[in-house]
Amino acid sequence: MKVVVLDGYVDEPSNFGVPPYISPYPRYLVGAVRDAGHEWEYATIDQVRAGRPLRGDILAIISGPIVPGKYLRGLPISEREIVRHASMFDGETVLGGPLARFRYFDEDLSEPFDWVALRDYDSALHDRLADGAWKDRDRTDEEWDRWALLGADVISHHPDFPNPLIVELDTSKGCVRYVNKGCSFCIEPMYGKPRFRDVENVLAEVRRLAELGAVNFRLGGQADFFSYAAIGLGSSATPQINVPVITRLLDGIREAAPALKVLHTDNGDPAMMIAHPEEAMAAMRALVRTATPGTLLSFGLETADPAVTEANNLNVDADGCLEAIRMVNAIGRERGENGMPRLLPGLNFVAGLEGETRKTFDLNLAFLKNLLAEDLWVRRVNIRQVRAVRREFEPTHLYREFRRFKEAVRTTFDHEMLQRVVPEGTVLRDVYLELQDGHVTYGRQIGSYGILVGFPYDAAVDRFVDAKVVSHGQRSLTAIEYPLDVNRASMRAISALPGIGAKRAARILRARPFDSWPKFAASLDDPAVAERVAPYLGLAA
Repeated sequence: MKVVVLDGYVDEPSNFGVPPYISPYPRYLVGAVRDAGHEWEYATIDQVRAGRPLRGDILAIISGPIVPGKYLRGLPISEREIVRHASMFDGETVLGGPLARFRYFDEDLSEPFDWVALRDYDSALHDRLADGAWKDRDRTDEEWDRWALLGADVISHHPDFPNPLIVELDTSKGCVRYVNKGCSFCIEPMYGKPRFRDVENVLAEVRRLAELGAVNFRLGGQADFFSYAAIGLGSSATPQINVPVITRLLDGIREAAPALKVLHTDNGDPAMMIAHPEEAMAAMRALVRTATPGTLLSFGLETADPAVTEANNLNVDADGCLEAIRMVNAIGRERGENGMPRLLPGLNFVAGLEGETRKTFDLNLAFLKNLLAEDLWVRRVNIRQVRAVRREFEPTHLYREFRRFKEAVRTTFDHEMLQRVVPEGTVLRDVYLELQDGHVTYGRQIGSYGILVGFPYDAAVDRFVDAKVVSHGQRSLTAIEYPLDVNRASMRAISALPGIGAKRAARILRARPFDSWPKFAASLDDPAVAERVAPYLGLAA
């Protein structure tokens, strides 16, 4: 039989698969198909939108996001697309992934499918191919590692391979806070007691992926960086950090992928850091030493209101999160070779939780203003409404207050923080140009939550450039390619130089070509402007 794996791109709290990322789902599915002795084909939803046909015996759709997000290029599959492709397919159909697991009760979504996988997707598909019947179960640890290897070469079928594709790596499943049922809204504790992959098996997968040509990796498939192979699992909600295993994982990835360009992380639990500060600092030192600059640890503060923290069994209060932010800043603010600080925290806020009042948003904003006052850096602040995935939440009727809070963060906090983290004149290496919109070209560095960089002129996409920052938006940067070839640059590009503008750009165009910096400076009417522009150009002195 032939299985067609349709990648609808996932977005989960500990798993990302929207381009340029590829999640573990398609790799495990293809590994399971191969293990059962059958054929496979892989297609992304963007390829299908462009006209690629879906033909085979079984269509396995990887469902889209369970947490909301904004996407620059690839757009996750919609529920309407899921239903349409399942209904049109001439063969068996199966749905798996986050929407399947947490929206199985929606008959409009599930009705066109022969099976909806409520446990591990790959094991359901494997059992259908090997035994002839659909069933739900968790994959075994041996299957997890075997299918990861057998399905690794699916990455070469992704349109972004080999670069800018970034491969999400699973190290674990579930959350160590399962012992106290975890945060009220989070899906991770619903997986039960966490399972950790053996470190050498993870490294074997990395080695295979690197042999195939992968160069960008992210430890995204984990609820918490500090909890990997934690010691004393089940004894408390903050078991001991296993520094030797974490260090072996990070060093081993470097050894297994010698041509590596990006190694980043995602989630970090500040409660683990506060409970085990010495071990947390040791783990972060290993991360700073082995990861590439620009990585971050996303902190789920969710709220600075102690009443909301208690009502929703959240993992850390505002004081604890503040201390964890200080710890990361103490070790990670050094600017690395790609222009970004080596390691910074990210912050997540969730609105609509039990116990929320108008005061909650004042406390949240005060927390952020305190970060500015202490000059503590964070890479990004994510603000979203709670989704009824784990359970329903009573409406707070505070949506207007939520919108005001979000706007206040964007206008009074984000812009100032971005200026501190990436000042004017910073050179960002290896920015991948992805999209043109009007006369603006957009790009990002590859990795965790790459900052959006806008080039205010037309530029060829699908390539890497170095960029120099000229100004800041609320959550994005304006930059120009660095060094700018002023003899070939467009008028729009030259106008974007600090202090230039349209009139001076026109004078420069009339006076070029320039073979030296003095000749360029002579074309301007202000020596101060010329000095300000000098660092952006590649002219000889």
